[in-house]
Amino acid sequence: SIPSESDDGVDNADTNLPLGNVWAYPCKLPSCPDYGKSWLLRSNFLLHLKKEGAHSIAATTPAARRMIEKEWRYTTDPHLPPRAAPEFRSREDPDEHVWEYGFRDDTGRVIRGRGTMKQMEMHKELRRQ
Repeated sequence: SIPSESDDGVDNADTNLPLGNVWAYPCKLPSCPDYGKSWLLRSNFLLHLKKEGAHSIAATTPAARRMIEKEWRYTTDPHLPPRAAPEFRSREDPDEHVWEYGFRDDTGRVIRGRGTMKQMEMHKELRRQ
C-alpha cells in the first residue's frame, strides 16, 4: 500500500537506513528548474513532484511519485552540511550538453546530427561499420 504523502516519518523505520541518518530526496530531472536540490522532508519533495510542471508526465499518481521517491532518495547525516545526491551530474557537466554536430564519414559525406558528445562519437562509430 502507498503511504500518505503527508507522512514524513514513514520511511524512517526502513532497515536500509543507517542509524543516525535520514533520507534526503533530490530532484534528479535535468529539465526541472530545481534539478540538484534536495529536501529532507518527504512531504515537501512529493509536493514538488506534484506542483513542478517538469514532473507532470511522470509523477501523475501517488504510486508514480512513491516510485520516484524511493528510486531517487539517498541517506545523509542530518548533522553534516548538505551534499549532492550520489551520481548527481551538474548541468555544467559537458557530457550532458547537447550539440548540433557535423562530421565527414569515410566516404567524405557530411553527416549532421544533434546530441551529446558521447552520442556523436557513437554516431561516428556506426558510420565506420
